[in-house]
Amino acid sequence: MATRSLHIALLLLLTTTMSYGQADSTRFFHWDIGISTGDILHELFNGDSENKSYPAITLEYSGQKYSTQIGFRPDYNLTNTTYDGFLDSEVTDRFSISGHLAFMRIIFNNRNWQIRAGLQIPGGWSREDISKDTGFDQVITRRLEWNVGLGPVMDFRYYLHPRLSLGLDVSLIYSVSRSELQQIFTNFPDFDNTKETTEMDGLAVVEPGTLYLRFHF
Repeated sequence: MATRSLHIALLLLLTTTMSYGQADSTRFFHWDIGISTGDILHELFNGDSENKSYPAITLEYSGQKYSTQIGFRPDYNLTNTTYDGFLDSEVTDRFSISGHLAFMRIIFNNRNWQIRAGLQIPGGWSREDISKDTGFDQVITRRLEWNVGLGPVMDFRYYLHPRLSLGLDVSLIYSVSRSELQQIFTNFPDFDNTKETTEMDGLAVVEPGTLYLRFHF
């Protein structure tokens, strides 16, 4: 009796597993939103929010073969420093936004794994103002930076569930960037000047910086 019950249980388990696999193979979702697990871990353990070139959030629309993805990372930081015994104060105000636009084609696809290849266009812009108030004038030292690039990208995904996957990407990007350092005098605008301008370009391999947790819907 026990043996017969075991055989029935195994048969039911096999039938359920096969049905689940067939359902997975035919189920398809056009949209997905990805969240960087690297940001979650940094926030939990050390609160570090600097030196992150990868997007914090991605949004993607996929067809049967092709997909379009956008990713973005906004960042804002404000610090205020005062000096004991002096009227001087210093305020640092920084705002930046970066991200990418990618067009990809599915080149491998099975129940758990999917590989995509395509073209990625990353870019970013930032402004940092360091304001010093001496009591006579407020001098703003401003750093403006921007960059844009273009290159091939490979996207690797592992599906934990039809609605849930883990993924990372690697790319080869040629980019150009410009940085400008300015001084702005609030009370004496005639002294405004550009102290330094730097332009760069180059080709670099952008290795995976984080693991994305993607929700498909």
